[in-house]
Amino acid sequence: MNISVLKARVDALYVMASQQRSITQQNTLYHGTLGIMQALYGPNSSQEKALRTSIERFSNKAIPSAPSVIDDSVAAIGGVLAAIKAELDSGFIGSLRATLMGEVLTDFIKLARITLEESGDSAKNVAAVLAAAAFEDVLRRLADIKGFGHQEKLADILTALKDMGVLQGAEVGIAQSYLSFRNRSLHAQWKEVDRPAIESILAFTEQVILKHLT
Repeated sequence: MNISVLKARVDALYVMASQQRSITQQNTLYHGTLGIMQALYGPNSSQEKALRTSIERFSNKAIPSAPSVIDDSVAAIGGVLAAIKAELDSGFIGSLRATLMGEVLTDFIKLARITLEESGDSAKNVAAVLAAAAFEDVLRRLADIKGFGHQEKLADILTALKDMGVLQGAEVGIAQSYLSFRNRSLHAQWKEVDRPAIESILAFTEQVILKHLT
């Protein structure tokens, strides 16, 4: 989910809500707002249920195309869009989303560490894959939160995070050094992956989570 794209969509719908009203406009606003709410809060959220209930209540008063129903519905949708717009503009949504991401990824790192505690190459190899995946996921999610578009190459994402000042100083060089670890782990080059390297990338990834996603 790209926050900047959602903000632009909310702004466009908010402007539409102030224009001359029609049943077509109402439907466009309604379904557009539902899509935004599902992207922000997940499906069947309390916010979505409240909006659906309000629109259904208005529609039950008269036929859906009645001017009074359209006016009430558009006004309700406009209020919802105003609230979402305020949350996005204040950074609340992005902050909440980052925190939730951080919690999930921290659990992922814990799993990698638990696996690494087991003896044998098999456990080491599994931990390496988990560590590499966590490292990549953190960087991609962080770039997404900061509004950077999708890039296939992780190296390009690192460059963008550096240019935006998200990763600074020694963080940049350290992150770049882990690109080879990520490639070796995901391509099963096990002889080139050792336990200290796994511990190192897990520590770095956790540091990035604590700094940017909590």
